[in-house]
Amino acid sequence: MESIIRKIGREQLEILFEMTSSLSSTLELSKILDIIIESAKNLLKAEASSLLLLDETTNELYFASVTGEVSEKLKNLTVPIDKGIAGACLREGKPKVVNDTSRDKDFYPQIDKSTGFVTRSIIAAPLRLAGKTIGVIEVLNKKDHQEWTEEDKDLIMLIAYQAAQVIQNAQNHLKIHEYKDLLKDEIDSRYALIGRSEQFKNVLSLAEKVAPSNASVLILGENGTGKELIARYIHRLSPRRDKPFIAVSCAAIPSTLLESELFGYEKGAFTGALTQHKGRFELANQGTIFLDEIGDMLPETQSKLLRVLQEKEFERLGGTRTIKVNVRVIAATNQNLEEKIKQKQFREDLFYRLNVFPIYIPPLRDRKDDILIIAEHYLSYYAKQINKDIKRFSDEAIERLISYSWPGNVRELQNVIERAVVLTNSDIIKPEALMLPSEPIELPMTYDKSLKEAIAEFKMKYIKEVIKKCGGNQRKASKILKIQPTYLSRLLHRKK
Repeated sequence: MESIIRKIGREQLEILFEMTSSLSSTLELSKILDIIIESAKNLLKAEASSLLLLDETTNELYFASVTGEVSEKLKNLTVPIDKGIAGACLREGKPKVVNDTSRDKDFYPQIDKSTGFVTRSIIAAPLRLAGKTIGVIEVLNKKDHQEWTEEDKDLIMLIAYQAAQVIQNAQNHLKIHEYKDLLKDEIDSRYALIGRSEQFKNVLSLAEKVAPSNASVLILGENGTGKELIARYIHRLSPRRDKPFIAVSCAAIPSTLLESELFGYEKGAFTGALTQHKGRFELANQGTIFLDEIGDMLPETQSKLLRVLQEKEFERLGGTRTIKVNVRVIAATNQNLEEKIKQKQFREDLFYRLNVFPIYIPPLRDRKDDILIIAEHYLSYYAKQINKDIKRFSDEAIERLISYSWPGNVRELQNVIERAVVLTNSDIIKPEALMLPSEPIELPMTYDKSLKEAIAEFKMKYIKEVIKKCGGNQRKASKILKIQPTYLSRLLHRKK
């Protein structure tokens, strides 16, 4: 292509430069095609030009963009790939130069008959992408009845090459936007905030009020109430919406590793630190970091977090360079932090830094109006995911959904609906598919013991029931019971 550019004159270079400048100003495919063929017509001093693209389903070339006096008539016409000069150009993958169409065996007169245009001469070049011909650019009737030259052939090849590149860029851009829209729809479905109760509307109202600011937010509520969803909602409504949202579960990461995960580490900081590792705060720079289950953070890590909140800076583990960040912090917990402060398990100064704007999310059992609408949302979502035509819940199923206490809140409801969709093979979900307990579990009571004996018996039965609810996970049960795991182990051992 460089050798072609060196051959052409100043006038042609100016037209090419103007075309390139115009193409760089848009990614809209229709405008790109119009710019290309208008430039081709002017560059080759012709009466008309057109760009035809291949429709692989019909094996025809259609007029994607046209210039000239019959351009409107061409828009609904097609050329079979085994017909015409454009078809030959596509099949052979080489430019075609025809100075007298009346003597050319490939000429397809049907287009002229349909439009009334008289095609005397054609020069055409294939549009090739990744070794594949996707279309043809053609220029018709050189002015003053002149013949096409080798220079004209070089020029149309140059235009075809540039056209193929910008078409590819435009198509890639279009695909990215399509994927982005699909991803946005998926995110909106997965992280949807569904509810119509007054309690939930109040939560959303608070989130909307705090979102435009940089204030730290502390989201309170039981497990499964949707604390991360509210955090994401605040982020999406904030000026940081196009920046990262980084979620960290302080309970899911071992306490000894949490600091290095949050603030990163340098190569050689400890055994196994083979490379430098950026922490979550660095990754969240200019965006939002969500610290879930903040009450499980060790006091040493709390101190470093406090510094980040106050000074907006930290050092990686094993490093000496101070790293400055601009991060909005949203924290969440299901624990009573004020009680933990009294027990010297949570820093009071950190609590006040986090608790600038508290938002409490009520449990699902306290907002019955939201249960059915949330259930219907997840019914639609999961039915679509596994391609089932399930339309609604039966009246009995609705009654079971609303009467159940939902100790696991929205997360439990979501899991129950997903399971019910998998189990259901009709268009209605029935109560048996929900697999909910038929009535609340009650601990048996007797009235023939002393108060001390009754309390001890109830205590052990309650402990065992909590462990059962936690699937046998004693560490999780100890958190609910608010006792140390070692003490829980001793209580269980004492009774064996």
